[in-house]
Parts: sequence; C-alpha cells; structure tokens
Amino acid sequence: MKNKQFYTYKFKSSRLKEFDYNIDLEFDDAAEFGEVIALFDNQMLRSIRKIQGTEVDDEYLSELNKRKNYLKKQEHSIDNAIEIKSIQDEINRMLFIPEYITIVMDSNSHYDRLYKKKLVLNGKEFVRFSSSAGQARVSTVCFVEESVAQQLQIILDNGRNLNKKLVPSKYNAYKGLSGSATMVVSTPRFCVVPDYESESEYEVNYVTETSKNEDDKIEVKKVKEMFNRFDGQGIISCEQSEKWAEELGLDYVPAQWCVRQNFIKGMLNTFDIKKFCEEINGGNYLIETSYTDENNNKKLADLSQTDVILSESQFKLWDSWDSVEIYQENCEKNELYWGVSLHSPKKDKDMLKMNYQFLQTLNLNKSDIEEVCSQFVKWINGVSHEDSHYALLFLLGSEVTEEKIKNVLAHGDNHWLRSLMVNPDLMKDKHIKRKVYDLIKRKIKAGCMGQILVDGNFQTLVSDPYGMMQHVCGLEVTGLLKKGEHFSHYWNKKGVKVVDSMRAPLTYRSEHVLLNLQDNEEVNKWYKYSYTGIIVNIHGVETVNWAGSDFDYDIVATTSNETIIKGVYKDELPITYEAPKSNKKVIKDEDLFKADKFSFGSIIGGITNKSTGAFALLADLKEGTREYEVTLNRIKMCTKLQSAQIDKAKIGRKVKGIPPQWVTYQRINPDDSEVIKEEKQFLNNILLDRHPYFFRYLYKDTNRRYKKHYDEQNATCQQKFGMTIDKLKSKNRKSTEELEFLSKYQATSPIIDSDCVMNNICHYIESVDFNIRKILKDSYDENIHKLYMNNEYEIDEDKVKKINKAHKDYNKMISQLIAQSHLDAENKNGFDEKLSKSVDANYNLLKEKFTEISSNVYEIVNCLVHLVYEKNSKSNKEIVWELYGDVIFENVLRNTKGKIMLPMQDENGEIEYLGNKYKLKEVIL
Repeated sequence: MKNKQFYTYKFKSSRLKEFDYNIDLEFDDAAEFGEVIALFDNQMLRSIRKIQGTEVDDEYLSELNKRKNYLKKQEHSIDNAIEIKSIQDEINRMLFIPEYITIVMDSNSHYDRLYKKKLVLNGKEFVRFSSSAGQARVSTVCFVEESVAQQLQIILDNGRNLNKKLVPSKYNAYKGLSGSATMVVSTPRFCVVPDYESESEYEVNYVTETSKNEDDKIEVKKVKEMFNRFDGQGIISCEQSEKWAEELGLDYVPAQWCVRQNFIKGMLNTFDIKKFCEEINGGNYLIETSYTDENNNKKLADLSQTDVILSESQFKLWDSWDSVEIYQENCEKNELYWGVSLHSPKKDKDMLKMNYQFLQTLNLNKSDIEEVCSQFVKWINGVSHEDSHYALLFLLGSEVTEEKIKNVLAHGDNHWLRSLMVNPDLMKDKHIKRKVYDLIKRKIKAGCMGQILVDGNFQTLVSDPYGMMQHVCGLEVTGLLKKGEHFSHYWNKKGVKVVDSMRAPLTYRSEHVLLNLQDNEEVNKWYKYSYTGIIVNIHGVETVNWAGSDFDYDIVATTSNETIIKGVYKDELPITYEAPKSNKKVIKDEDLFKADKFSFGSIIGGITNKSTGAFALLADLKEGTREYEVTLNRIKMCTKLQSAQIDKAKIGRKVKGIPPQWVTYQRINPDDSEVIKEEKQFLNNILLDRHPYFFRYLYKDTNRRYKKHYDEQNATCQQKFGMTIDKLKSKNRKSTEELEFLSKYQATSPIIDSDCVMNNICHYIESVDFNIRKILKDSYDENIHKLYMNNEYEIDEDKVKKINKAHKDYNKMISQLIAQSHLDAENKNGFDEKLSKSVDANYNLLKEKFTEISSNVYEIVNCLVHLVYEKNSKSNKEIVWELYGDVIFENVLRNTKGKIMLPMQDENGEIEYLGNKYKLKEVIL
C-alpha cells in the first residue's frame, strides 16, 4: 500500500519578512519559487481535511490522472493542452492543503514576530501550532490557519486532562507525532501496562561538568542506575500482525512495527501471546493494567481478547485519561486512527554500508584496512570491466533481489536505468556512459569517506519479548537471555556466533558492542516470529554503550567481519554524566514557543566534527603523553556534549558547548611566565581547529584550501629538493632541512593528514587504480537515441524551434540561479536546498511550456531527442530524461526486439556479485 502525498506551502522566515509577514501567494507562483512541498499523509492533515470537509475522492483522483495521461498520448491540439492544464490544476486543488504551512526560522527574532503577531497569508491569519522533535532540529515550525488551529487543537487533545503537568519540550514532541507519515490500519484491542525497571551497577567514564571555558573532568567510577528494560517497546499478537499485513497488502508478516496514534509511539514486536499464557502462565489470561477502578484496585485485561500490549513509555500521556475505553471513545469521536510509519522488511540485507564514525573508532592497521576495504574495491572493480550484467547489478545497488528488479522495472523513477535494463545496448549512449561513470566516481568518493561495504545489515533493536511477557503476566522476570547474551535469527542462519554492533551516531570506542549470539531450542521457539531484529537481554547495560538507545524502533548495525571484530577496543568504558532534570508544568502556548527556541540551533554536527578531528590528531600524538590523554578525553567529552544538546530543549536553558580553548589559538606574549607559556603551547599543540584529510571529500571549501596549500608547498619542494612532497615523504633517509620542511608543511596545512584509521582508508582507496575512464572510451553508437523515439510521429521542425527557444530560456534561468547560489557563502560546503527547489520548480514550468507547444508527449519527446542528440549533440541530455524519462522508457520498450533477460539470484548462476550468484532469466512486462 502506498501512502498518498499532499501539497503544502513551506517558507523561509526571511522571505516572509520581506513582505512584513503579510503575503498573497497563488499555488502556481509558490511552485515557481520552490515553496510547495509534498508531504505523505498523516493524522494532522487528515484532521484538517475533516474540519474543512475536503476529503479526497480517490476514485475521482484516479480518473483524473488516467484522463490526463490519455490526453498526453493523443494528437496535439490546443483543446487537449488546455484540458491537460485544467486537469492538473484540479488535481493540485484536491491535494493542496492551504490551512497548513511550515516555516524555517532563519532568526529567532523572526519567530518572535511571527508568534506574537501571526502570519497573514492570502488574507488569513496563521498561528504557531507545533514543532516536532525532527522539525525543531532544523528550526522548523508548523503554522495553521487560526480558525482551523483552534478546532485541530481540540481534536488532537482528544479529551485529555489539560491540567496534567508535562515537560513542554516533551509535549511538543508528543504533539508532533500527529505529523508523522503513516498508513492507516485497523484499531487493535489494546491494554496499557506499567514499565519494568531493574537496577544495574557498572563502571563508566563519568563526566563532571566544569566552567564553559574549560575541559570537563572525567574519571572512572562505578554507578548504579535503574533501567527501563522495555523503553518504547510493546507486544503485538501474531494474529493482529497478520491482519495488519493483509490490510497493507504485504505478502509476509513483519516481525516489528513502528506505530503511531494520538500520544502513542513506539515499536511493537510480534509474539505468540496466547501460547505464552497457555504454556508459561498456566492458562491464565488475566493481567493487571496501569489503570485503577473507583476502589483503587488495578483494572484487569484479558489477553485472549487483546491484540496489542502497550507499555507506559509508549503511551506518553496514558494517565491523562481515566481508562483505555475513554481514550478509545475519544479517538473514535475525533476520528483519530492507528497508523504504521515503518515495519520490518521481508528479508534483511546482506551488505552493510559502513561510515566514518563506525570506522574511526576501531583499532585498524594498514594491513587491516586493506582487508576491510577488499569487498568494496572488488565491487567497484567489477563494474569497470566489459560485463553489462555485472554493471546492471551494480547500478541497482548493493542489495539486488528478484523483487527489487521487478519493482524497479514496474514502478522505478530512474528511467534511464529502467531503459538500460530493458535494452543493455543503451550503454553505447554517451550520456548513459557518463551517468554510469559519474555514479562510480560518487561511489569511490563515498568510499574515501568510509562508505565501504562489509557483510552485515541494520536491524531493529528488541528487548527480550519473553521477559516482557513475564513482566506483563506478573511472573518473575528472568528473560530467556542471560547477561551478555543476544539473539539474531539472521546471523544464526549463517552460523555466526559473534558480531560487532554499532548504533549511529557513534562517537566513542565504547559504542562498539560485541554480541554473543544464542541458538537453542527455547530461543528459536519463543522468538519464532522475530525472523529479523537484534534481541537484547534484560540484565546488561548495552543501551548505555549504544549512547542511550531504547526500543522504540531504534536500529543497530551488525557485522560479522572478523577484522572489524578484532579491531574493537575490548575494555573501553561507556561515557555517562548526570543529566539535568526537567520541570513539569501545566502547558501554556508560551511554554511551547520557548521550548521551540531552545530546540533550534543544535551544534551536534559541530561537536561530531570535533570528535572526528580529535581522532585524526590522536594518531600524531604519543600514547601516554598529556597531549594524548587530554585529546582522548575530549573525544569522551564530545559524547556528553552531544547528550547535553539533546537535553537543552528538555530543561529550557542553555547548556555547555565546545570550550573556546579547543579551537582558539593561544597567543604567547613575551611577558608571560614560563608556566603560562608552556600551558599555552600545550593547548596550541592539541587544537581541534582543522578537519582530517578525508574531510576534503565532504567539504568543498576544505578541499579547496587543502589543494591550494599543497600546490604551493609542492612547487617549493620541487624547487628546493628536486622532488614532489609525496616522493620526499617516502624517502628513507631525510636531511635535517627536509625534515624541517615536512614538519612546517604539516603544521601549516589546513587539514590533519595523520595516520588515523579514516585517513588511511581514504589514502588506500585513492591509491587503487579503478580504471573507470575505460567506460567512457568503450565503443558507442551514434544512432542509439533512435530507440528513444516513437516512430509513429514525425518531427515538426517548427515545434523543434519553439522547444529549442524554451529550452534556451530555461538554461539561461538555471545559469542565473547557479551563479546566485555561488555568491552565497553559506552554500559552498553542502547541499543548496533553495537552488534545488528552484530547479525543480523551473522543471515543472518548462514542462508546462512544452505542453503548450504540443499536448502530445510522444511528439515532445521526439522533438527533444532530435534537438539534443542530433541538432545540438553536445548539449546536456539530462533535461530529456528528467522531464520525460517515463515516455522514453515506454519507447525503448516498444522499440526493443527479443526477450528481456535480466540477472536473478540463483545458487547455480554463473554471474557473481557481492557474494551471491545470479542467472539470466526472462522477464515479462
């Protein structure tokens, strides 16, 4: 089942400020400015449509799309062009929700103005409504038209006790859940049970905060802590899982579900509730719930009549209603539905894409690095040879199944790839050759940043469901897994006993956790429905190692790679600190507004970069020295700083950031005492003010500054010593002058080019000759583009001229947008969202212009292909594929003779790709 998308406005506050926060804007104009976005349906949008009485008639919408597509394939006429435009306008009106907008706050002062005096859009006033945790991280707030907002608030409050004291930031997050994209499922019969807590004592790196200008104090100590063992987790019966799977059109029953309902969120793990009650609970199905009756006795639930068991940690405001029944009555009255945002896949992947955080925290030498990278190197090298079937598998990604191949062919939006799948001869098209070449280049660049492939995957974290059922039934909670034991059906099938686990974002060495996997009759019996998922015991402190994970559909990466397992630092202690407590209060709008602002402007990304820089610096320092120990402690401190940034919104006050002495050069004055001079020099030696070498592939500006420095110093090196810097580095015996030159070169470099793990991985990938330019030199066919055309339509040169003019005007507009973007210093290092939206908007406008020239898509495509492949053969072909790739695919399919043969997984196949074998099989479309 596919979730429907709706259109809404999205603005930057600076744009609204230009109009004094009073703007009139039509849909088409907003689309042209890139201010229309598509959102998957969610409860908030459903409720707005209910208030406005604007439910979408899916049947009529489908009829409109069919009619539009039919007209596009008819002979051109002005009437057809007008009707196509009219239909598209009607579709836009049906799917546009004008009452809901999102605003990215460029400044807190803009938000102050918008909150206090509202936004006027098309004569209607809009007020602040919500900011989910995800939105707050990117300084985004949802505004709703005022009269609708008042009714929407009543609906989403859902009859809760409004006098209940809550933490404002947490309420913001709970309320924001209604904006999560969900697919509606039937309402289950559910009960709510108390959370289960137990105490663990363990040794940690304990961080004690000092002043904002100093490094925090870190010491090893033992701590005792109460753990919510099933935080964010619930149980769903196998029968209800089957029912939901059928409703969503799945041909399998997911092991885990990520669910949403009014103030409910978390993960449900599929489990045989009835079998447990019969075999373990002596046939007793009655359990105590969180609610009490008028006599203060616990209300009971009958598990034989229960589909879902929720923990209090999942039902965030459970005590704001007197009973489940009252809550459910309100949900029905307010038309609030259960929804699924995610569910486990039918089959786990076999390849894990690593990242630099996972790798930089391992102990790997250069020989280890070569082994860890071997699968990635083999993967890239395979596509460099003349094997069209391997190349096709490469283009489909690291995980290629028969289901994926058929899905890409039937529903994919990468139309040049679909066309290539139908006819491998398209590799003789220069444009497609360049696309393949560019893709390989991007993969190699990604490899230089740590995105290499190893055996493994991501799976959902699950806390022992057997232990949870023991708790639910009031039994002694022992769980099936002992301390230090874990379970994974996926790895058990492969006979793997130990894997390394990693949860993103990963900052310190202790966040690698080795899992000892159990495989016996009992675990296989009770975890039968958990065909995927990493099941964790209820006795350990793994969630601390994973930097505060829980079980609300958190995912964890695992790998069986022996070199990685060997590279895990075995005795590293986790990092913890005493998090500040947040205050509960009866919520007012002003509290939520203030909580929003404390959530804005997170510096987590900057903190992460500092820890990465510290790992690079660490490799240049001698273990056991003060420089080494302080730098290592700074990495540990980064873990605490990241947690504090998350806590900032909860407590509603500023928290400590990166100490200035980490990044500020200490000027040594002549009148400083020797002690002060020594301390300043020490701090200067361990400054974290530079990126590691491999970051040149992440940040354009870092790469520019590095290349400028290298070129200048390399020229000097050749003048002084008659050799390049690289040759001088590899020289066995260096003179004092040569050593001094290299030392100065490193000290003045804008990057840290040390022997750290990630720099060494980057250098190794750079050293491999993938010979990918060979792809561009292979033979090509000047007439291959004929396959892209529909022979039933002749080329109309008059229309070609009009299309050419519209195309030139478009190119001129895009050139201006790009030039303007380059002037914006903020965008030189990363993705330019504004530029991307503007390009997308101009794509749509160009398509409309082409439709005015000809309402027949086959005629437009013929003219465009003739224009860019024949008349102006050096022009960019991207526009044709971007606008009309679906039509080109249709033409290729029609023009291709013979069977469509594609590589499918087969144990007896002759094609090898990433550890699997494939065989050519016919595909019928």
